[in-house]
Formats: sequence, structure tokens, C-alpha cells
Amino acid sequence: MPTGLPDIRNTRFFPNLFGLPHDHYFDEREGSYYSVTKDARTRKFNVRPSRHWCFLAEIVEYVSWGVRPMFKAKDSTGIIFLVAFHFDVTRLFEKVLQKGLVGRTICVMYACFHAFMDGQIGVKLEEPKNVKILPLSIEALVMASKTFRGDHGNSEHCAYCRRPATQRCSSCSTILYCSKLCQVQAWEGHKKECTAMSQMKEWNHFDWERYDVHRGFQSIV
Repeated sequence: MPTGLPDIRNTRFFPNLFGLPHDHYFDEREGSYYSVTKDARTRKFNVRPSRHWCFLAEIVEYVSWGVRPMFKAKDSTGIIFLVAFHFDVTRLFEKVLQKGLVGRTICVMYACFHAFMDGQIGVKLEEPKNVKILPLSIEALVMASKTFRGDHGNSEHCAYCRRPATQRCSSCSTILYCSKLCQVQAWEGHKKECTAMSQMKEWNHFDWERYDVHRGFQSIV
């Protein structure tokens, strides 16, 4: 079984919209995401994830609606759909409504496909701990993941001046620098990438193929 961060282009662990399990019915697709057991005492069925998955989508437009935040987003295949926040704790909406979120990638652990009453399709977000917004587009996120996974080979040069380097960024533990000065000089260009790579470092700590405990996020942004 694979341990650590899978390729984020792998649709088993990072599915597109139409690959997500549905939130209102259970068929063959849902069976690949969940395990079902029957309680011998109560004779009730228990459904829980059998593995981990995370839905990635790039925010393309803010949808003005007074009750709760909504966005239009696109998945890795370019499909445009609705993302609606239905958190019970409305004070969290302030974080969601920050300026500059268009172009960023929203990550949703254990996401489900939802059909809204007005006929639109998308994702309904109800659990804040399942949601994270990263400051990169999907394309930039894929490139950052390649660097994190070492898909370009293991560079031993400073990311700023290109001299031989052995010191890693203290946050993402991925990018190399030859000195503290170079790390400071490179920070503005690395900051957004660092946030994404730091999340990848968290994703790298567990086996995505086996559900053990709920794997959420510490903050939305």
C-alpha cells in the first residue's frame, strides 16, 4: 500500500467533481470510498470511509449571495461548478470572504458531489475542519507537488543563488538554501509555495489507502 503523499494528479486520491461519491445515495462508486458494516446488536449499518481522499478545485469567481459565501470553481478537468459554505459557525465566513481568493485552490477532505435544489451541481461544505484554501492555482499546486515529491530530481543547489546548499526551509522542509540570508531574500517568491508544501508535508505523514482517523485541517486559510 502507498504510504505518503500520492501524486495529486492521481484521481483515486484527488478525484475530479464527477469522480466524487454522491452525498444522497450509495452505489458502486460510493462503495470504492466507504466500508459498510452491520452492528450485530442494533442490526444497523455503519458507513465510514475506507480510505482518504481530497478534492481540489480552483476558485474562479465569487458568487454574491447575502446568506452564506459561495464561489464558482473549476476542477482539474476544467468543469465549472458551485461551492457553497454551510458552516454552522458563521464567524468563519469572514475568513472565507477574504479578498484575493480567486485563483486559489480549495482543498476538501472527504468531499461529496452535491445536487443543489436550484439545479446546480457542486460541493456543499458543512465541516470547517475538512476545508483548506491554498494560495496557489491548481497548475502551480501540481508543479509544487512535483518539487515536493522530487519528481524533477533532487537539486542540491540554493533556490536563490544556485550555489551548493544543505539548509532546508524550516517550514516546508523542501526548498534548499545555502544561507539564512538567501532564505530571507527568497521568501517573497517562496511564501505561497511554502504554504502549499507545508500542507503536503502533513499529507505525507499517513497512508492514503487506509482510513485510520479523520484527517482534516487546522485552519481554513
